[in-house]
Amino acid sequence: MKPSGIIGNHCVSMAAPMLKYETERYVIMEENGRLLGQEKEHEALTGERLVLVQPLGQDLEQSVQDAFDRIGVRSVICEGDSVAIKVNLGGGIHHVLTTYSDPVICEALIKVLKRLGARPFVCEADMRAHRMHDRLLHTRGYLEMLRRNDVPFVNLSRGQMALVTCRDLDIPLLLPEILLRPETKIVSFAPPKHHWECGITGNQKNMYGAIGEPRKSIYHRKFNRIDKAVAAASRIMAPDINILASFNLGGGLGPHFCFPVQFDRMIISKDMIRGDKVMSEILGYPFERVEYAMINAAGKEVEYGLHPDSDWPSEETLKAIRESSLNPGKVRFWKRFLYPQYFVPHWFQSSVYPQFEFVATWVNQLFFRSPKV
Repeated sequence: MKPSGIIGNHCVSMAAPMLKYETERYVIMEENGRLLGQEKEHEALTGERLVLVQPLGQDLEQSVQDAFDRIGVRSVICEGDSVAIKVNLGGGIHHVLTTYSDPVICEALIKVLKRLGARPFVCEADMRAHRMHDRLLHTRGYLEMLRRNDVPFVNLSRGQMALVTCRDLDIPLLLPEILLRPETKIVSFAPPKHHWECGITGNQKNMYGAIGEPRKSIYHRKFNRIDKAVAAASRIMAPDINILASFNLGGGLGPHFCFPVQFDRMIISKDMIRGDKVMSEILGYPFERVEYAMINAAGKEVEYGLHPDSDWPSEETLKAIRESSLNPGKVRFWKRFLYPQYFVPHWFQSSVYPQFEFVATWVNQLFFRSPKV
């Protein structure tokens, strides 16, 4: 028997909450057509210690295939699996390839996943100034690539959502149901770069971009909320495979203003936190100062095992990266400096900011040595 309630003079039938999904990380209930979730107590740091630094050779598909074989992707992704490739597009700048996931590398990932018998789709959520429409996908080199490979793009800000309450976070997260399905495998693919408020953009920060709420400013309106939101989003939507890959790594004032440093590598792991630690060491940013990673490590020491076939960057490359590296002092400065702009009305951010993106592209090309794409 269904309970009922009265709204005005109308009787309303109220369905009892029904279990939708339950995993070791969360429980999702359906109530009156809405999905409501609760994070469960669990450890984000897994037992998967292995991290591979794989060179990206001229045969890109073979490089990806070798990386998948060495890290043991077949133990995670099986034939017939639906695989979400979560790219980083919302945090980038048009025509500045160091700031967003490279479509050429993404195409290689798609082809290798298809070779495994998986069914990949590419996804990203709307951001403050970026809506994931065909025009943006075309500008970033994704629209034609996806059509060529017959792979769908899923806007994570559309479709069914779940409002999920997370530990240590004072507001719930609006998360896409498609990434909460237990059968969906997640591959996080982001460009390694600095972040002027969080230190680094990596595996965990990439999953913050999967939050369905386009008004991302709300996660900045309390000074320490952003790191808690990043940590919570990545814990709940924890990627099965984590890939940080680019031909040119982003030093400087990432995520938007990046000095390109030739990298030609991918950092691949099954544990998002350990992969981020390797990237942090390469970027020259102290990992213990990456607050969202420390939240997810929960006081445990983050140790990793470097795969013996890894191609660690040369000292010359590391020196070039560190010449433009952010440090915790600069991150503290920029976080405080940028704080007021998150109180700009959302309608202004979404309607006005995109019209001036060409200025950020011009600044990157003029002052940050970004090549024209």
